[in-house]
Amino acid sequence: MDLGYFTAGITYTPPLGAGPQTDLELGAADANGIWWRLRSWTGMGGPATSGQVVQRGGDHGTWATPQWYAERLITLTVEACAPSQALRDVARATLQQAIPVSDLATLRWDEPVPVQMAVRRTGEIPEAYPTLNDVVFSVVLVAPDPRKYSTVLHSLTATQASAAVGLAPPLTPPFTLPAGAPPMAVACTNAGSFETRPTVTITGPITGPAVVNQTTGQAVSFPGMTLAATDVLTVDFTARQAYLNGVFRTADVSSSWWVLPPGTTTVQVTGTGATGSTMTVAWRDAWI
Repeated sequence: MDLGYFTAGITYTPPLGAGPQTDLELGAADANGIWWRLRSWTGMGGPATSGQVVQRGGDHGTWATPQWYAERLITLTVEACAPSQALRDVARATLQQAIPVSDLATLRWDEPVPVQMAVRRTGEIPEAYPTLNDVVFSVVLVAPDPRKYSTVLHSLTATQASAAVGLAPPLTPPFTLPAGAPPMAVACTNAGSFETRPTVTITGPITGPAVVNQTTGQAVSFPGMTLAATDVLTVDFTARQAYLNGVFRTADVSSSWWVLPPGTTTVQVTGTGATGSTMTVAWRDAWI
């Protein structure tokens, strides 16, 4: 399928300062005057599945065992039109630098709805030379996570207020005293069509924090943990891991790692001694 002047981009930042960031924009000219064009794109449909059915014993048919989405394979046909043969070779090196072998780059597609995926190279990259200054690449990428994510990172923050609210006289009965502080909760909307995984950051003070999905009742809890005012607990629901001040900490064995389905989900952090603590939930819309 010819995509004409559809635009996309590949951005890669080497870890630990191993090199500069490479930002390859497809559908535009770079600083060297090389015009990059995305000629075709496949792999944006539904990804393959991983799983099987099991033959029933002594009966016709099979049992439908659990099945999951597998990785997503994406093929790009990219054309680089350079002002000279020397810059053509610069284009060849730039493409190789933008697509890591054992790390992940960010692939962005701008139309019709901007989405992004984490990808890396798989297999070789064949090249063709229609002219002395032009080169056409066939790039096969693999996205270990098959979801297509929004390019916009959503973020909501809530702060735990004091449980006691002062009332200034004069007071005219009857009046109602507040029962306590409002819960530290936010309503997160996944505008995509498939479940996504948030990252929840908690700043103390708080004892026994638990990250609760109020819609389903599921929770990831840390009953033996106490955060001081300067401590930060990061709960990554994609990796299903948590870090206290950057050090790995395990969640309670009874925890249930939940997701944000399409629509709105209320996320709450519970715990004791939490006055002044904050919770930030960050997520991206997701499609499959």
